[in-house]
Amino acid sequence: MGVLGRAVKTVFRRKVRSVLVVVVLGFVLAMLVSIPPGITESQVVTQKTIDALISSSHEVNATMSGVATQIDCHLPVVAPNSGPNNKAILVQPFMNLTQYLSNVTSIAHVVAVVPVFEVEEFSSDFVYSVYALPLGDVSLWGVGSLLLPSNVSVGRNLVFGDGGVVVLQEGVADYFGVGVGDSFRVWNQSFGVVGIESYSVLNRTAVYVGLDDVWGLRNNTGEVTNFWVFVDDVSNVEVVVGELGLMFPELSVSFSASLVYSILQVQAQFGQQLEVAQEALSYIQSMGVLEMGVVVVVAGVIVFFVMWYSVRERVCEIGTLKALGASSWAVLGQFMFEGVLLSLFAGLVGVLIGTVGATFFANLLLPEPVIGGSSVFSSSGAIFSVFITSELVLFGLGIAVLLGVLGSIYPAWKAARIRPAEAMRHSK
Repeated sequence: MGVLGRAVKTVFRRKVRSVLVVVVLGFVLAMLVSIPPGITESQVVTQKTIDALISSSHEVNATMSGVATQIDCHLPVVAPNSGPNNKAILVQPFMNLTQYLSNVTSIAHVVAVVPVFEVEEFSSDFVYSVYALPLGDVSLWGVGSLLLPSNVSVGRNLVFGDGGVVVLQEGVADYFGVGVGDSFRVWNQSFGVVGIESYSVLNRTAVYVGLDDVWGLRNNTGEVTNFWVFVDDVSNVEVVVGELGLMFPELSVSFSASLVYSILQVQAQFGQQLEVAQEALSYIQSMGVLEMGVVVVVAGVIVFFVMWYSVRERVCEIGTLKALGASSWAVLGQFMFEGVLLSLFAGLVGVLIGTVGATFFANLLLPEPVIGGSSVFSSSGAIFSVFITSELVLFGLGIAVLLGVLGSIYPAWKAARIRPAEAMRHSK
């Protein structure tokens, strides 16, 4: 009988031991083939969560920053007049924008200066504001549109290039009994109503109109009640406010300090979350590699001790083979084949177990990625599923054969060195 035949016969002769070894090694190898796809899946889900956080953060920052990066500049208000019921009405003095524009735009980090014209009008006991925006300057439309009515519920909003039209706040429309498609008079000039803004938190009673229309009616081109300075980033708002205060001490300069600080705080927290997420990804990968190394070592040790024990209990058999003329290389080959066969069977079992239980083993062995104190899988709603690919099947079988070879080398070498005389002494 050849070397391979004796190896196969020995493996099947010790059925209980072989089955136990194959099952134990099979579970170990199942863990081994489950870790790589588990790492990949954790990285994919975590990266998707990070990308979603980045996208959401950009959207929130873009919306909040549009408001937070605007600085309001105007002359101090005065109260020389009395309105309905003899109530004092604050009046915002006019200023000529051309006196400020060139100097303001020269300040570092300023990206736009948006002129605004706002005056209060009276009708019996009703007070409303005419709020004029620069609809004709395309260079300002990107930031100036932030000042448009925010919740037009009927009709449409004002758009770039509009002229001769208005959007009314709902309170104004109700008071005057007009709607979309009707006419509304501003300073004895008729404007077409294109939209109605619903009641807002501020409940502003306003009429929104184009700035060029107002300048044409009042013959006061360049006059504004205030102008908004837009900065490139919230972190530069305070710097620009300081520059404006030094350059124009007569102006009242204000900004939403609480919003700026909130955005900066959110950005800092988001940066920390991203850093933690990246560390979590690195930790998962390093833990996976470490666990794979441990699994390989454990599997190798199992093969080694099984083969070592097999050699020790079969000294007489080895001596008999030697006495019958078997060479040391034949004995070495037989035990090497035994180790490889056990490992190969274990590899097949491990692949089968891993195919069924890969998700379980990956969840068991790998740390769960956490961002912002909560699990990525629970917060994102992602389902953690791991699948064994054909490449991993070949990888698992290859590792099994390699472990069989490495784990059997020394025991097989020891078996090959046993002499017949030593075997006879061992039998006594």
